[in-house]
Amino acid sequence: MSLFVLLLGMAVFASAATVRAADSPPESPMTLLIGLDGLRWDIIDRHPAPTLRQLAEQGVRAQGLIPVLPSKTFPNFYAIATGLYPENNGVMDNTTYAPELDKTFRMSDQNDVGWFQGEPIWVTAEQQGVRAATMFWVGSAAEISDTRPSYWRPFDGSVPNDARVKQVFDWLDLPEAERPGFISLYFEAIDSASHTAGVDSVEERQAVAEIDATIARLLEGLAARDLLSRINLVIVGDHGMTDVSEERIIYLDDYVDFSALHSPQLSGERQGNAVFAAFHGEPDAVETVYQALSLAHPRMRVYRKSQFPDWFRLSHPARGPDLVILPDNGWLLSKRNVAFRGPRATHGFSPQARDMHASLIVNGPAFQQGVTVESVHMVDIYGILTRTLGIKPAANDGNPSRIAPLFRLD
Repeated sequence: MSLFVLLLGMAVFASAATVRAADSPPESPMTLLIGLDGLRWDIIDRHPAPTLRQLAEQGVRAQGLIPVLPSKTFPNFYAIATGLYPENNGVMDNTTYAPELDKTFRMSDQNDVGWFQGEPIWVTAEQQGVRAATMFWVGSAAEISDTRPSYWRPFDGSVPNDARVKQVFDWLDLPEAERPGFISLYFEAIDSASHTAGVDSVEERQAVAEIDATIARLLEGLAARDLLSRINLVIVGDHGMTDVSEERIIYLDDYVDFSALHSPQLSGERQGNAVFAAFHGEPDAVETVYQALSLAHPRMRVYRKSQFPDWFRLSHPARGPDLVILPDNGWLLSKRNVAFRGPRATHGFSPQARDMHASLIVNGPAFQQGVTVESVHMVDIYGILTRTLGIKPAANDGNPSRIAPLFRLD
């Protein structure tokens, strides 16, 4: 089947659904959530991506997908899963200090339920009778609220892209009673290439082409299984990307000794070159560091807890930091004893920086066709998923009015 014919068929998702025989039993909706790590808001405009472009042109594309702070992978993919900001789901960064547990969670702790709070979409689905399957997703390896997805795979970056797609097909080939209604799928190739070689690099271009071709093969498999008329595709990035360099580093220890405070990003002997720094400590020590740094460098902003802007959404009752330092987009925070060894590009900066915005593309029978909508927030995606699945959402921070324009009116 040619890609043109395949995508032409996808453009008439809804029409196909209406011409089923009158005596056919109704088919339950299915939702496939595809996470493309590092899919910046403009990346399919900068690089050839025919499959993703046509899905966007024939479905709905948002002008951007606005991340939570910090604009990193774990906080944002878990915000997608729960519809909650870090202050409400406990995932404060890729490395999270949990003083109530006297523990620091790292990305290798993905199966530790103590890290993850809130109710992720697979728990919502399973508890309402919809089977869920996760082919890699932040939090899905932990047993949250005594519930796991019916089918799940812990993250393993060595699994090839086509093997990940095959796992999805294996789940879809199960008998109807065992088949999941919600599936998530994750790819990190674009993020890895952008970090290594930089924004607009040849390597980034190749990674976009690789993932685009993988999505095309996924669609061909869905078409071969006659599932295009019932699956809603929700394709998300988790953050954007911007270039960094050794010439744009702020060395905090030039201005103050901050060793009396704990920072998950900077306190380790070899930790540095951070895009965001949160500090925990006693009030007097916090104030000393604040006074020394608040006007120290024109390319960073320093905030006490009492000064956090509303959009920070970092005021977790136990894990919320006492002090936050935000460098300007493209600048890093470090220490003199930590060498800069890359990356060429990174993320984690303020969600107000356009470079940090990700992509959102949706396509399927629930959605409008050929529409571009205003930017959506990461915490809104959970509401999209529950609506397409026809299940009741748990309490969340999303705004239904921001996602309403994505959906068909009938």
